[in-house]
Amino acid sequence: MNETVNKLQLFTGLSILVMGFLFYYFFRNAESTYFIQFFRLTQPIKETPHLLQRFGYSLPTFIHVFAFSLLTAGIMESSKKGYATICLLWFGINVFFELGQKFDRWVIQFIPDWFSDIVLLENTKNYFLNGCFDYLDLLSITLGALLAYIFLITTQKKEEK
Repeated sequence: MNETVNKLQLFTGLSILVMGFLFYYFFRNAESTYFIQFFRLTQPIKETPHLLQRFGYSLPTFIHVFAFSLLTAGIMESSKKGYATICLLWFGINVFFELGQKFDRWVIQFIPDWFSDIVLLENTKNYFLNGCFDYLDLLSITLGALLAYIFLITTQKKEEK
């Protein structure tokens, strides 16, 4: 591996992302989960446990911003300012997608029709139209970005500090 790669950050980001995948696989509705439909996976659990019903639905938004911040930073040699930029970038992307669910009719005007012909993009309009905006998701996005930044600066390589 390249010497600029922070293996701990990269491995942790991948591990958290796998946990997010498993959460979706076990506890999210197959009809509303793209990769479960795409790969035609059979889910072993059909009902979300009571403990996960309220706060658990915001867990994926936390995982997304946290994991992708770590993955991005893990492959780049960076400073505290660079880590802040990375976390703010993923924070912004996630907030945009969350707010896009609230203002879905406005957002879908900007999604080109040719997206429907491209794998991974064909479901973009449905994401916004069928998604559910939640203030707890905004909170979990914020916590994910903040905790990612704290993790990144504490696991920063000595030569990067």
